[in-house]
Amino acid sequence: MLSRVARGKVVVVGDRETLPLFKSAGFTTIEAYSQTQALNIVSRLQGSSDVVLIIVLKHIIDNEEEFKAKTAESRIPVFVLPTLWSPGEPLDVNKLLAKALGL
Repeated sequence: MLSRVARGKVVVVGDRETLPLFKSAGFTTIEAYSQTQALNIVSRLQGSSDVVLIIVLKHIIDNEEEFKAKTAESRIPVFVLPTLWSPGEPLDVNKLLAKALGL
């Protein structure tokens, strides 16, 4: 039963062009254009008692590993969401095949 699920706000941190989509879906949105701004916002939100999840749009993050390291011990979960404008990552077909085959 889901009666014990935490109730609160989901906050999306991103840019002006992308946030209206999330706002129309009912999320709280905060505008940021750089990793530094996003880290400052996440830091401020950590003290909020009504926030249950923070989503940061990947294309405003310069260094995802550094960002994740700085938010790893957050009281509130921080999720980095890829978007159409996120930098692509090359696919290693051999690695994907090996994983699919259980090797």
